[in-house]
Amino acid sequence: MYYEIISSGSKGNCVIINDVMVDCGVSFNKIKDYLYDVKYLLLTHIHSDHIRPTTLENIKKLFPKIQIIGNHEVHQMYGVNTIVNAGFPVETDDYKFTSFECEHDVLTYGYTWVHEGEYIIYATDTSSLENAPNLHFDYLFLESNHCEKKIEMIQEQRNNFGYDAYAGAKRHLSTQQAKAFYYTHRRNRGSQFIELHKSSRFY
Repeated sequence: MYYEIISSGSKGNCVIINDVMVDCGVSFNKIKDYLYDVKYLLLTHIHSDHIRPTTLENIKKLFPKIQIIGNHEVHQMYGVNTIVNAGFPVETDDYKFTSFECEHDVLTYGYTWVHEGEYIIYATDTSSLENAPNLHFDYLFLESNHCEKKIEMIQEQRNNFGYDAYAGAKRHLSTQQAKAFYYTHRRNRGSQFIELHKSSRFY
């Protein structure tokens, strides 16, 4: 299976998994050459590091055959071809995408689907995976933002970074949480754990 992490973090998010692109929070020029092979664009939520408005508009204009899928908040703000609701699969010519709700400050969805018999899960910008399907996966694209031990160490100096670094980290999935989910939901030892949204300070 082919995948490429174009960008993952607070400066922008975009990941390609075969002919599926997840989020487009980067410049259009950065992903233009990839879009010729993309059939589906899954949007997780409305934040600008996951959806860059000018990039999305260019995709709609120049690559109209790409099916854009997102939740109702994404649709209200940007417009999508297909509105997805948590727990209700969206069936396309190639895949059955099932979304689940992530814990964030706006409506955020993770996604699961199957490619050639291999089960894929994608989830980022969440503090919990309690709503994720209880399945076993071959590829787990999971937020692995920070080390819990490092975060606990800065709890007393939480505002020394110009913002509440401790509270900010707790809005995201820790490496320990992501690994625990991986070990309990991997299909076998060959299942791949692809870490996303890693903090430059606290990973």
